[in-house]
This record gives sequence, structure tokens and C-alpha cells, in this order.
Amino acid sequence: MKKLYFALFSSLIALSACTGKPAQEASSTTNGEYEVNEGKTDGLQRMREYNFSDSVTIDGRLFVYSIHREASDSLPTVTDDEGTRYADNIYTLKIGQGQGEPTVYRFTKRNFMSYLSSEFQHKGILDGMMFDNSLSGLCFAVSVSLPQSDMFEPLLLRIDPKGGMSITRDERSEVELEDNDDEGV
Repeated sequence: MKKLYFALFSSLIALSACTGKPAQEASSTTNGEYEVNEGKTDGLQRMREYNFSDSVTIDGRLFVYSIHREASDSLPTVTDDEGTRYADNIYTLKIGQGQGEPTVYRFTKRNFMSYLSSEFQHKGILDGMMFDNSLSGLCFAVSVSLPQSDMFEPLLLRIDPKGGMSITRDERSEVELEDNDDEGV
């Protein structure tokens, strides 16, 4: 299961590199998905901004959603075992239907703390969110990971179009996830 999630989130990272933004200015250095702004003296590693939008039809109703990630200097930082400091992220999820205003949800790692092990509560960052088409309804796969590693804890975020949401740990096995991929679900 971790291999499939890693592949899914690697795809998410690759997509985030294609946000249509201009090339980075000379005032920053990049390390994969992270960047350090040389104009700042904090040395804090920040994930690049990410934007994605799409639509999905559920029970005959069209939903349009967008996902936005941005590093936040106002959240507590995370320090890895080598002493490198990382900014955590804020995710904004907008879900709309028809011509009305979309419902806006904002998430930080704090929203998922009770589902995380102690290590990920203290050393993890909220680094991934994507629509999970292998499950019914408005379901999003969420990842809290140890920065710049393949270690993460997978979660599921279900949004009820009539109001409310639920969060659970994603306990599906790698075999279940692969079966869903083979069926094209």
C-alpha cells in the first residue's frame, strides 16, 4: 500500500511542478519540491505552492473541486533528525456545485492529529491531498509525511455534500488499492 501511495503522491508532486507559474527567481534555491528563499535568514524549507482543479460526477450531480497548498510561516515548524527545519502547509479545498458559491475548507496538520502516530505529530508535515476515485462519494486521500522521505501516514477525508465531513486512517491494503487500479475505478 505504501508503494502505491508513494506513486500517487509522486504523481501529485510532479503535477505541482506544472502549475504554470514563471520560473523561480534567482533569489531562491530549490531541492526537489522544497525551496529555500535566500532573501530570508530563517533557512526554513518550504514546499512549493500547488494548485489543482477538476470535476467529478457523483450520483448524477456534477461537483467542481480545487485544491490549493501553500507553506505557512504561521504554523509550527518541523525539524528533522539532521536539524533541517520545514514549514508546514495549509490546504484549501473548494467544492462547488452548479452556479452557487463553493464550500471552502481549510486544513492543517492539526485537523488530522488524532489520527497520527506521535512521530508524525511532531516530525510530519501535511504534504498531500488528492481526490480518490477508487471510493464512492467525495473522498480525498490525504498524506502527512516526514519531509523529503517516503515515510507517510495515509488518511481519508470524506466530504458529505449535504454538510459535514469525516476523517479516518486509510487502512486499505496494497492489494486492495492495486485491484481498484486494475478495474479502472
